[in-house]
Amino acid sequence: MKLYLYRLSLKVKEQTDAFERKNSEGNSFERRTWLDDIFSQQFTFIHRSSEFYFVPARQAETNLPHHLISGWIARDKSSVERTPPWEGLDPTEHDSWQASLLIIDPTAHEDGQKLAFELRSDVGKTDPIISSLIISLNERGRSEPFSTSVFPIIHERSFMQFSEANRGKINKITYDVAVPNMFDSADDHTNEMRNLRDKGNISRAKTTLESDGAINIEGTQLDEIAAHVEKGGGTISAKTSDGEKYNSNDYAVSEEVHMNGAEPEGETFWQRIKDAADRIF
Repeated sequence: MKLYLYRLSLKVKEQTDAFERKNSEGNSFERRTWLDDIFSQQFTFIHRSSEFYFVPARQAETNLPHHLISGWIARDKSSVERTPPWEGLDPTEHDSWQASLLIIDPTAHEDGQKLAFELRSDVGKTDPIISSLIISLNERGRSEPFSTSVFPIIHERSFMQFSEANRGKINKITYDVAVPNMFDSADDHTNEMRNLRDKGNISRAKTTLESDGAINIEGTQLDEIAAHVEKGGGTISAKTSDGEKYNSNDYAVSEEVHMNGAEPEGETFWQRIKDAADRIF
């Protein structure tokens, strides 16, 4: 089993709706309590014209720490089979459900609001499914207190290694970043993004930098932006004058969980998931 890692960025909406949804006690949601509430119940969302389901896992069976959210993202699959020989081997269609594991740390700390999602070929690629899930949350209406962005967590220094290997040749860079809501960095880029969030009501910023020669990486904030992206704060891509390309999504971090024949959703299965969660979160 392979789990790909993502970061959730939740921005407080400017509420213009008098009917903002509250928690069970009538108070405004915090980020953690909102995520707990959203993923405490089954819901559906559309991905590539198909209906997908989120179904919460049974907490008592998972053996996971209580602060973690866990569940399954599922879709139905139809396959053409045949009836048994004694029934004539006639073609018949069989419907089944396949599901990928989803685990979320909703807590607010420097490495919090992280998400792990299982890659399964019979469910679909992780990035597009997670994107569709987040789009569905953002489409729930103005009564919800947060808008959400999600990006993969990237291997450290992958962009800087590319820039060092192609020094003097990078002529185009594009980045798409979410405003930070948990990183405590004091660098100029993070401070600037917080200012855009708080004073300009900005949730994401996308910029393309081009040069008629070569972009001077050292003369920009790109090292700070790349560090922000690597934490799961966005994406960054680049190309050089001789055709070399970099895309941060190609360096997404994943965690391999070796099941070694563990019974699906049995005690050993969940113990190995717990061990992986201890490493991830």
